[in-house]
Amino acid sequence: MKRLVFLLIMVVIGINSFAESNLKRGMNMGNALEAPEEGSWGITIEPEYFKAMKDAGFDYVRVPVRWDAHTSDKAPYKIDPVFMKRVKEVVDLAYKNNLKILINVHHFDSIMYEPDKYSEKLNSMWNQISTAFKDYDNNLYFEILNEPKENMSVGKLNILYEKVIKTIRKTSTERKIALGGIFWSNFASTATTFVPKDDKNIILLFNYYNPFEFTHQGASWVDGSGDWEGTTWIGTEEEKQRITKEFDFAVEQAKLKGVDLMIGEFGAYSDADMKSRATWTDFVAREAEKRGIAWTYWEFCSSFGAYDAFSKEWRKPLLEALIK
Repeated sequence: MKRLVFLLIMVVIGINSFAESNLKRGMNMGNALEAPEEGSWGITIEPEYFKAMKDAGFDYVRVPVRWDAHTSDKAPYKIDPVFMKRVKEVVDLAYKNNLKILINVHHFDSIMYEPDKYSEKLNSMWNQISTAFKDYDNNLYFEILNEPKENMSVGKLNILYEKVIKTIRKTSTERKIALGGIFWSNFASTATTFVPKDDKNIILLFNYYNPFEFTHQGASWVDGSGDWEGTTWIGTEEEKQRITKEFDFAVEQAKLKGVDLMIGEFGAYSDADMKSRATWTDFVAREAEKRGIAWTYWEFCSSFGAYDAFSKEWRKPLLEALIK
């Protein structure tokens, strides 16, 4: 009888929710390995950073990696072994501090403009990456391609994902693989992102920066962002409802696909006032948690940073917004 009741409960849970990831609260180690060279954007990854994350209450770190800048342009597209060694060092630092870690392919701009020309290079990179990390346990996660955009259509991206997943599965049969959709992996892309039906070790990923005029006010790389200076986020019902509706949409897509769901990036640029940043960050994190969505703040110690690398202290309003 007890077993029957248990099975009935599991059926109900299965109908009303998607599979919840083992990832919960994460931090992006931004502006380091996705820079052309580590340190060229002002951030060099230090061992103490991982300890700071773990001690603060984070359980995983997402490390963006610009593999393309360290890979030959000609077949077989060999990755520089010195760079591969450095990525391994970073992964090992996460493991040493009992943090799960996600590594991706970040800022592979060429493939965004010429998907057909560079698809084999991406596949070769993942063949090398998955082989290099084949002996690591499943606390290491892969994300195939950050923020597909420009000429990367739904069709081209899904064909690419299917191919690369098969390549990764040759050496990593049960490792979790995160997939983000087109148009910078916005929440709506969760509806069109390919998920193989026979592979449940998939995470559906979206990045979240809405409202963009708030989160990117003053950002030098965004045209016209200076006009948004002074935009606040105070948590009105209208402001909240936009976020909850968009999260609910993504949750429904994950349910339909039967996979985990995560926010790969969210954060507000430092030109926004701190009170608004903290209020928005707190609301996004709590609403994600209510829905069982793993979240990853963008980012650790640069222009969105929750941590001050010079004083070696957390920015208290942001940390408190992230970790209750």
